[in-house]
Amino acid sequence: METIENPVIGEKIVFLTSSKQSSGAKSLMEVYLSPKGGNPLHYHKRFSETFKVKEGELSVQIGKEIKKLNPGDSATAQILERHRFFNTSGKPVVFTCELLPGSEGFENVLRIGCGLARDGKAASNGMPKSIVHMAILMSLGEGYFVGIFSFFEKLFRAIAHTKKAKRIEKELLDKYC
Repeated sequence: METIENPVIGEKIVFLTSSKQSSGAKSLMEVYLSPKGGNPLHYHKRFSETFKVKEGELSVQIGKEIKKLNPGDSATAQILERHRFFNTSGKPVVFTCELLPGSEGFENVLRIGCGLARDGKAASNGMPKSIVHMAILMSLGEGYFVGIFSFFEKLFRAIAHTKKAKRIEKELLDKYC
């Protein structure tokens, strides 16, 4: 099993089953999320995402509804369903995240993001400092943001398709994946 860590935000991810291992059927990860950790509201066009808590308490927003999940509880964001997860409990939380079908691009975003953080190329929120790196991750990850972030997303996706960004993307994939 492959384990990656983001030292900037104190997140650890263990790949239990990769998309490649399952011939694209699923991606299954175990996530160790620090207090105040989480992600912004987004959606996916190609896969569902299921969160199942093992230890601690995880808040999950699907649509407008926010649920607090405890050990054994789960919640699934279907394709195109806006969602996010976050930890307001003040204690670390451990949960699994399963994508159906799997997404090698999503997995690689996690690998690259953690690698950039290890190499000092991430801001205090764990996001890449470089606009080009951010653009590449948005393009690879198959996630789509909502609200004001959707405007920036379109700009980042355009940047990600430039010749320079494609060269940098290959370098990132070679180094971290």
